[in-house]
Amino acid sequence: MILKRISILNYKNLEQVELNFSAKLNCFFGQNGMGKTNLLDAVYFLSFCKSAGNPIDSQNIRHEQDFFVIQGFYEAADGTPEEIYCGMKRRSKKQFKRNKKEYSRLSDHIGFLPLVMVSPADSELIAGGSDERRRFMDVVISQYDKEYLDALIRYNKALTQRNTLLKNELPVEEELFLVWEEMMAQAGEVVYRKREEFIREFIPIFLFFYITG
Repeated sequence: MILKRISILNYKNLEQVELNFSAKLNCFFGQNGMGKTNLLDAVYFLSFCKSAGNPIDSQNIRHEQDFFVIQGFYEAADGTPEEIYCGMKRRSKKQFKRNKKEYSRLSDHIGFLPLVMVSPADSELIAGGSDERRRFMDVVISQYDKEYLDALIRYNKALTQRNTLLKNELPVEEELFLVWEEMMAQAGEVVYRKREEFIREFIPIFLFFYITG
């Protein structure tokens, strides 16, 4: 899938942008604060339905504006055109559309536009805690394995509900805890198995570049 053109309106510090891309290499240069990183973040948004840096969608709307719009125009390997639209208004739910048809679930879009983003923050994969490495695996595996993404969503939902019950000052029936913990156990087994498979495939690749590099 090749990104042919992007249209951006009121995204972060980008007031209005219309860009056509090369099918091969594209290079952006300019002074600090001009919006180079925000342009790349808009491309990231079209793949992952969220910003790479700020998960709070409303905070990505340009200052003193009420909405942002990002549109990407792609071309598949067989030449089929694809249009991805994302629009967000303050105090409203964001809209995500493929070829003018809105997604019922944003998770259905993940993996349609595979993307790898490299940044200086990637050093945290080595220097940071295990949370960073798990987050890296989540991003990679979710793009090609729908079963993993569904299990991860179920696990996080169950974890949130269970933790909410634990914080509840009123007495809670034990059966409710058991329901959420059973959901966590079922989804967690899938997540663990998929991560284990990923690591098994990743280690030989890592060692090849580590040794030859």
